Amino acid sequence: MQDQISVIIPCYNDGKYIEETIHKLKEQTFAAHEIIVVNDGSTDEYTLKVLADLDKASSVKVLHKENGRMSAARNYGVKHATGNIIVTLDADDYFDNRFFQKGIDILHKEPTTGVVTSYIQYFGNKNDKSRPRGGNAFNFLFSNQCSACAMIRREAWDQVGGYDESMTLGYEDWEFYIRITKAQWQVHLIPEYLLFYRQTDKSTLKNQTHPNRQKIIAYILEKHKDWYATCLTDLIDQKQVIYTESRISYQTIWKLLKNRLIGKYK
Repeated sequence: MQDQISVIIPCYNDGKYIEETIHKLKEQTFAAHEIIVVNDGSTDEYTLKVLADLDKASSVKVLHKENGRMSAARNYGVKHATGNIIVTLDADDYFDNRFFQKGIDILHKEPTTGVVTSYIQYFGNKNDKSRPRGGNAFNFLFSNQCSACAMIRREAWDQVGGYDESMTLGYEDWEFYIRITKAQWQVHLIPEYLLFYRQTDKSTLKNQTHPNRQKIIAYILEKHKDWYATCLTDLIDQKQVIYTESRISYQTIWKLLKNRLIGKYK
């Protein structure tokens, strides 16, 4: 089967940036099979006009739904996608034009890789860099190690059922990758800055995720508590935990794990 990439872009009042994002996508050296923009209940007239114009272009499909936040919008877009490879992208971000080809090459070589990601270059209100690690389930125990903007095998996406739509405050991508890696898929990191991630005053991370971090972490821990306990046991048994030499009890290490996750210990 020939590889076909479906790009899914949720859009909520992002008319200011969406055209640039589409333009950058069309510069990819491996062309997308389809670009699907999901209008997640936008209320801004300018955005609605821009989306109406995009919908007239044969290379862009615009879907409309009631506002349900990022998880629901991504799932809705994938439900209408036809490609065997999904690329999730926010409406104000973009990839280096080599990312699609590099990702396709990796998926061909590595059958257990379900997700391809890269280093991140921030721009806009914040000019900084980030180096997520990708990897297996153990890498995702304490923090997210893959951007929400990534390349994903459709097979892996369908296996875990997409994003958890009840998570509307953020970290939905972290929880999604926990399920992906629990299902024995690997997250391959390309050690290059291929994702350009715009920082604006509208940032969900700043405005909703950080203020609700403890609540979100509690939800993730409860949803995956058996998995966390199993992973922690494996880490201790394999002597990969730095505390083992002091013979700290299992219960104490579990408390340290919880405290680190909710941000009490940095």
